[in-house]
Amino acid sequence: MIGAQKYEDLLKKKKKLIFIDVRSPVEYEEAHIPDAVNIPVFDNAERELIGTLYKKEGKREAIREALKIIGPKIYDIYLEFEKNCEKDHKIVVYCARGGMRSSTITALLKEFSLPLVKLEGGYKGYRQYLNETLPVLIKNFQFITLYGKTGSGKTNLLEKLEELGYDILDLEACANNRGSLLGGIGLGARHSQKYFESLVFESLAKAKGSIILTEGESRRIGNIVMPDFLYNGLINSRKIYVEAGLEKRIETIKKEYIKENYDSGEIVEAVEKLRKYINSKQIDEYVDFINNDKFDFVISDLIEKYYDKVYSNKNKEYEKTFDNNDEERCVREIIEYLF
Repeated sequence: MIGAQKYEDLLKKKKKLIFIDVRSPVEYEEAHIPDAVNIPVFDNAERELIGTLYKKEGKREAIREALKIIGPKIYDIYLEFEKNCEKDHKIVVYCARGGMRSSTITALLKEFSLPLVKLEGGYKGYRQYLNETLPVLIKNFQFITLYGKTGSGKTNLLEKLEELGYDILDLEACANNRGSLLGGIGLGARHSQKYFESLVFESLAKAKGSIILTEGESRRIGNIVMPDFLYNGLINSRKIYVEAGLEKRIETIKKEYIKENYDSGEIVEAVEKLRKYINSKQIDEYVDFINNDKFDFVISDLIEKYYDKVYSNKNKEYEKTFDNNDEERCVREIIEYLF
């Protein structure tokens, strides 16, 4: 059995661990330990049924119903677990509270020689540990925050810095949103607040040094609200500014939003939300251009009339400005200056 309070230590050797979440799909979808595989013991309806039985008729009746449901599934559950068995890896099983679901599966499948351990306290224990640890963990780092206008390539710079071995915190990836009204285009389902915090925690727990590079964001990133302790870390960080010409910014935005098999309908739907900020005649013109795959004018005009006005960084002081019209050179200059 592994205690949730040791989770930070587990991350250091996570390549040797596989987390299996045996909760129902709806529980898993709300939030889960990053990279965990969902092999539900009960589906959503079955979990609700057992919960209702427990409340109305007691624990014993709920257990009987649970065993009736689990029995025919054991073979398929075993096969799913077996698929995730890898040489020299340990499987960590968890449910909501480290109770019946994870205890039963762990005890049973260990008898079939699968390398399983149970996460004590389950997901709830993990969350409690995260809530207690994350505010303290953040204080261990010096944040260096990249600011710049929309499309200046800050995210690309972070990715290149990470490839070179520097520690980063990609808040937009953690939130699965680019931090603007149009920031969810092409990214799929939103991340929950809990999952966002899990991804932030994991990024910091895996850091090799004490310096974290990140990107300047407002307190709200899509549907996510940064906790005060995290937002204050950005506010009090060292700040550098990234500049790029309009042509470069247009190309950066096109690459980010207009990917292969993009959905023009999703882009139109997002642009429609700007009617409260930009006159309807202009929005109609944007929609017409989008439907005809003419994006340069739309991006250029939105940069000038919306993004550069709404997402201004005028009130901040920066210790240095970097030109990002050449990304490779910009990365080298940032590294030389900071490290």
